[in-house]
Amino acid sequence: MIGGTGWKGDMARIYVADDDPDITKIVKYALTDHGHDVTAFTDGAAARTAAMATPPDLLILDVMMPELDGFQVLDMLRNSRARASIRILVLTARASEIDWSRAYKLGADGFMTKPFDPDELAATVAELLAMSEAELKERKERERDKAHLLSQFERILGDY
Repeated sequence: MIGGTGWKGDMARIYVADDDPDITKIVKYALTDHGHDVTAFTDGAAARTAAMATPPDLLILDVMMPELDGFQVLDMLRNSRARASIRILVLTARASEIDWSRAYKLGADGFMTKPFDPDELAATVAELLAMSEAELKERKERERDKAHLLSQFERILGDY
């Protein structure tokens, strides 16, 4: 589904890793309504195992989960063969710039905070899936730089 020139608009296989059943229901509803095949996992370990066995087109990761948290999953997937074909969106209640920066450093392709608008989530998913590898790389570098600067600013403010 995702190739060297980006997603072609077919139904995407999406995994959602979040231990909050209300969040997974909202995500599933928003994305299946746009024609995607969505499978939910309640912990990071199950999501990682599934992603390694049958890589999805996109993985949506919460940060705070049992077994493995989203950052641990990102770190474990970072150097795997499966990672090359998976777009990863971090969807979390942790909204600090330090968390944002950490997610991008560990290889996230996108970052959204909770609460979220289901239509905005669907638009972000479509955008991530549609990007070519070159566009995605450029976007990640830009977001990583921005996250790094904002996290430094957050630390400076924390000292006062």
